[in-house]
Amino acid sequence: MADRSGIEWTEATWNPTTGCDRVSPGCDRCYAQTLAKRLKAMGSPKYQNDGDPSTSGPGFRLTLHRSSLDVPRRWSAPRLVFVDSMSDLLHDDVPPGFIAQVFEVIRETPQHTYQVLTKRAQRLSRIAPELDWPPNLWMGVSVETRRYRFRIDHLRQVPAAVRFVSAEPLLGPIGELGQRRCFRAE
Repeated sequence: MADRSGIEWTEATWNPTTGCDRVSPGCDRCYAQTLAKRLKAMGSPKYQNDGDPSTSGPGFRLTLHRSSLDVPRRWSAPRLVFVDSMSDLLHDDVPPGFIAQVFEVIRETPQHTYQVLTKRAQRLSRIAPELDWPPNLWMGVSVETRRYRFRIDHLRQVPAAVRFVSAEPLLGPIGELGQRRCFRAE
């Protein structure tokens, strides 16, 4: 977790989980997997669990970090926070109860706005009804080619205050995403 971030579209990162497994071509050059290997070599405690070499790698096995849950509570100044910049909160190995705990921290820190991004949109829509969605949580899905546009349909089923699509890495045409509808309260 970082009180400040070099990621241009956020201000801070918070990693209650680390590690992941490849699920699509958008994962092939994952910055987090490369960084985890380096952090493991440097002895960073969060990156000592090795994942399956065919889907993950050194220091990149999905790992829960319960001790990191309180981090945002210590930040008094408002921040735009990318949740799990080094993981995917919707990974199959993250128990729904742990996701609920992350959501509770988000709810208890309304001064911050949180961004969650996943490639696991099917699981997202499946467990969304079980979760109590905080109003300061933005939920997004990655869509790297037309083949993965189905993730948008799953995102539409989620009651997040803000829903967004990330086309990073953009590996091919996505096609039309449809018209954006904006409504303003009068």
